[in-house]
Amino acid sequence: MKSLAAVSIRQYERAVESLEAYRRVIDAGWRVLLRHGVADVRESPLKGAVCMIIASDQGMCGQFNEAILKHALAQAPGLAGEGSELAFWTFGEKLRGALADAGYRDQGHFAAPGSLSTIHEKVRAVIQRIEQWRSEKGTEHFYICHNVVIERGGYRQVCVRLLPLDRTWALAHAREKWPGRCIPMLGLPGNLMFKHLLRQYLFAALFRAFAQSLAGENAARLMAMQAAEKNILELLDNLQAGFRELRQNSITDELLDIISGFEALNDENPAL
Repeated sequence: MKSLAAVSIRQYERAVESLEAYRRVIDAGWRVLLRHGVADVRESPLKGAVCMIIASDQGMCGQFNEAILKHALAQAPGLAGEGSELAFWTFGEKLRGALADAGYRDQGHFAAPGSLSTIHEKVRAVIQRIEQWRSEKGTEHFYICHNVVIERGGYRQVCVRLLPLDRTWALAHAREKWPGRCIPMLGLPGNLMFKHLLRQYLFAALFRAFAQSLAGENAARLMAMQAAEKNILELLDNLQAGFRELRQNSITDELLDIISGFEALNDENPAL
């Protein structure tokens, strides 16, 4: 199990690394679009916000779900402005129950992905739900909270803003230096290209979050198994120490019985 968890961590990390090349292509598309000045990026009014929390439905991963839920609830007051409602979307049945126990109700629920092959389906479903909320409710602020692997083993919690793409974001992309001499021409109308780039941006960001969460889940599982192994070894050491002590006491009692019997015989037969 430990070997499987370690291999799985590396598998998800490679998926994230591969996604970085795809993300750079998307960023290049944003730079072209913004340099041509056809993207209409405005400050979005805060009419509410959505906080997506990614957890796990698998066992043997310690405090993985509890840690991310605690982090998300701690971040919640700063995600929605005063007078604005913060909606929670949950990924995982266990998290859904824990959120209800904490006094909150989720307004969107998805099954937690269990492998790379299931991430694509989850990403498409989330993007459709985001577009629905933006269209019907006017919600523009979306955040995603999940666990990520840290360098020296273990995991930590992060909360990332997914939307909106505001002016600060647009200026940062527009000012990045283009690697070549000529900026490519747009092959699509600006609004249509913006729509396609937005969907690809959401896909890359959500896929990355799910893959990082799965890597963190396996890191948590590896930590739990290492802790269990350590506890078992400590228990074995304690049992062996207790056995040696009992054995030594038994030998000592037997020797004392022999010595006591010998002395008793000497007292009864002084000639011996």
